[in-house]
Amino acid sequence: MKEEDSLSNNAELLLTKRDNFSSVMFPAVCHQFVNAMGKDTLIPSSSLEESTRISPFNVVAKRRKRRWIFFHKIEYSTYDFPLYDLLNSNAVFESKLEETAFCSYNPESTYSLSGKFGVDIMKDLMDANLSASDKVTISAKLGEVNLVQVADPDNFMSELMTRKLNMNHPLVKQIRKSKDTVLCVIRGVIQTTDNAEIKRIQDKDLKETMSEKVTKEGGNESGEFSENMKKDITLEKGTTLAYKVWELKINAENGAIEPIMTAELEGGFHHSTMDDINTDGDESSTSPTEQEETSVLQHLEEQLQPLFDLPEAEGQLLKLSLLKLMTCHSDVVLLSKLLVQAETGTLKEEKEKYNELIVNKAETWTVATSAGIKTEGENLVYEGEITPILAAVAHLVDAMHDVETQDLEKLCQCNEDQLKALTKIFKSAVSSSMPIPLDTETSPAVEDPADGILSDMKLTVYKDNGTILPPETKTHIHECIYCILHCVS
Repeated sequence: MKEEDSLSNNAELLLTKRDNFSSVMFPAVCHQFVNAMGKDTLIPSSSLEESTRISPFNVVAKRRKRRWIFFHKIEYSTYDFPLYDLLNSNAVFESKLEETAFCSYNPESTYSLSGKFGVDIMKDLMDANLSASDKVTISAKLGEVNLVQVADPDNFMSELMTRKLNMNHPLVKQIRKSKDTVLCVIRGVIQTTDNAEIKRIQDKDLKETMSEKVTKEGGNESGEFSENMKKDITLEKGTTLAYKVWELKINAENGAIEPIMTAELEGGFHHSTMDDINTDGDESSTSPTEQEETSVLQHLEEQLQPLFDLPEAEGQLLKLSLLKLMTCHSDVVLLSKLLVQAETGTLKEEKEKYNELIVNKAETWTVATSAGIKTEGENLVYEGEITPILAAVAHLVDAMHDVETQDLEKLCQCNEDQLKALTKIFKSAVSSSMPIPLDTETSPAVEDPADGILSDMKLTVYKDNGTILPPETKTHIHECIYCILHCVS
C-alpha cells in the first residue's frame, strides 16, 4: 500500500470516530431534557436513528427487565410502523393531533467522562487523548420545542376499544412470548420546531491534540485536516427529543383493547375480563398494601444476603471496591454490561478491551470475580447457571447503574455517620409512608452532601417539627439507593 493511501486511511478512520460523537451527544441531551422537563412522564430518544421511528400512534414495546420489590426496571423498544398496522382493520385512526408550545431549550452542559455517558464518549473519542478525569462541554441550541399529542384522549380510547388486535401479526406473536413485555402506543412527542444544533465546545485545543495524535499514527497533521475534525450535528425540524405512551391492555383470547390511562395500572396480555386490574397475575401492577410494605426489608435482605454470606475479609474488600466504583459511574456502566452478559450466558469479551476504558481496574475486577466472572486466556467468561451471588451482585450494580451520577458522587462524599443516617431514612421511606423522626441518628443526613440526596429524591426535611417526610410517589430509584446504602454503610 502506498504511503499516501495509508495516511488517507488513518485520517478517514479518525474522521469517522469524530463523526460518531454525534451518537453520544444526542442521547445525552435528550436524557438531560427529560430529567429537567418530565422525568416521571417522558421517555428520552436513545439515538438519532431511533428518533425517526417515534411518531404519535406508533408502536412501542415496554419490557420489564429486572424485578425490584414493588417496581421493575424498564426499557422501551420503538418501531417504525403505526398501531393500526397491527389491528384486524388497518384503517388509519380518525383521532386528530394537536400541537402546542412546550418550552425553549438551549442548555450548555458539561459531562464528566467518568459519568454515565463517559464510556460511550470515550469509545468515540479514544483518539483525542482524553482521560476519565476530563470533561466535555456540549451546547444544545434547540430553540422552541413543541408537544404534538392526541387532541381528544377520550375519543381515541373509544376508537381503540372498537378495534381489535390481530393476534396473528408477527410482532404481536413475538411480544406475547414474554410475559414481561407490554404493547404501547405513542400518545405524544416533543419535537424541534426548526433546525437545531448540538455541538461540542472544545475544552482543549482539539487542533493541537488531534495533530499530535495523527502524527503518532502516521496521519496528516495539516491545519486543514484538524479543521475537518470539528464536526457539529444539525437536527432537522421535527426531530423527536422525547415521547410518552399509553400502555395497552389486551384480551389474549379475542384481541380486545383497552388503553391504560392511569399510572397505577399496567397493560399486557391476559386471559381474564377487561375489568380485572392485574395482568396475568402480575402483582407488581398494583400499589403495595400495608402488609406488603412491612415485608419490603425482608425481600431486600433475601435478594442481597449472598453479599453478607461472604467471608469477612472478602466481604470487606467487596464493600470497599463498591464504594470506589461509585466515584466513576462509567466503571459501573461497564461492569453492569458484563454482568448482564453473564446472566444471559453471552459473556465472552476480551479483558484488555475493557481495561482500556476502566478507571478503577482493581476494584472492577474484584467485584466481577466475586460474582463468578473468570479470565480464560484473553477472554472474560462466566460458566454455569446463575448463582445467588451473581444475582445479588448484578442486582446491586444494576441499582448503582440507575442512580444518577451526581447522587452516586454525593454518596461517595458522605462520611460514615451520614451513610448510616441515610440508610435509616431510606429504610423507613421505602417500607413506609410515615414521617421519619429527625433525631440524633438521622440528623447527620440533613448536612451537606447527604442533604442533596434527600432533596433529589424528594424527601422533605421539617426541622421545626423534627421530621422527614417521604415522597408522595416512590420510584424504583428509592429502592436502588436503599440497596446501595444497605450494602456499603
